[in-house]
Amino acid sequence: MAGLTKKELRHDAVHEELEKITVTVVKKRNSILLGILILLVVCVAVYQIINNKNTKKANAENNLANAGTNTLALAEIPNKYPGTHGAKSALLRLAAEAASSTNYALAREYYTKVAKEYPNDEYADAAWLSVARCYVGEGDYDQAVNVLNEKLMKGPHAENAKYLLFKIYALQGKDEEAVAAANELGDLKESPLVEDVAAAIWRKNGNYPEETATEDAPEAESTK
Repeated sequence: MAGLTKKELRHDAVHEELEKITVTVVKKRNSILLGILILLVVCVAVYQIINNKNTKKANAENNLANAGTNTLALAEIPNKYPGTHGAKSALLRLAAEAASSTNYALAREYYTKVAKEYPNDEYADAAWLSVARCYVGEGDYDQAVNVLNEKLMKGPHAENAKYLLFKIYALQGKDEEAVAAANELGDLKESPLVEDVAAAIWRKNGNYPEETATEDAPEAESTK
């Protein structure tokens, strides 16, 4: 280094700086290329996922249309295409068919699958309500009550759940629970069934509600 002139030293310094700049540029270029490559791979993967999902959905719908009421064909759809609308529809068809044949245990299994596999679906609450009805069909009132009390249902299903709970308590002879459930029924408290059951409970317990003017009216008209 001692034998180098100032000009040569400056030349070497410039050369080293250029090498550093070149290395930096190459690294940045490689990073950009790598980023582009990763982005392309992600885009391809997302496209494949969406395409496979759409294909699975279409196949499920086609199989559902071709299955009709064939229980074996319907049972294959949820296994092949889980999570699709076609799979859910197949489960509901199978459940309805089993319930109509009074095979409530099998129907309950299908309804439970719908409720668990599609928890955010509009049919989830209806499915839990059907599970409770299946337990009633099996004569297992306690399990039906557990389902109705544990599952937080919304909208009209919540009112239907309370109505079913009222009927179960009445069937079990749990008068206090039946009356408490009836008091939560809102407009349904005025239904003939609720009024008849409530009146029967009152009579059984020795309580006779006073007759209203509307109850007296038909008798007054019949005497004319």
